[in-house]
Amino acid sequence: MEKRTVKQNGGKRKGAGRKKANHTIASEKAREFLINSIVEQLAPIVSAQIDAAKGLFYIGKEGKIYTKLPDTKVGEYLLNQVAGKAKESVQIQNDDERPWIINLAK
Repeated sequence: MEKRTVKQNGGKRKGAGRKKANHTIASEKAREFLINSIVEQLAPIVSAQIDAAKGLFYIGKEGKIYTKLPDTKVGEYLLNQVAGKAKESVQIQNDDERPWIINLAK
């Protein structure tokens, strides 16, 4: 009787498992194309986002005059990407012994 090792008896086999559907393959190719396109243009995209977050302005006699106001949503998005999204938690204290009743219906 011959001894079988784990490699001979199991493990991942080439061609095993469920085959991918054609629409899944097409989606993966489209996603790969999109990722490659974005990576090629990454520096100008990031630069444009930073410009949008800062706004467009010129220095006049009265100081900064904005021709396009800063976009706070873009700035928040960039900060979330770099520093991570802040935890949004609210602490509520109930001094009474009674339970809270929250009515969500209108």
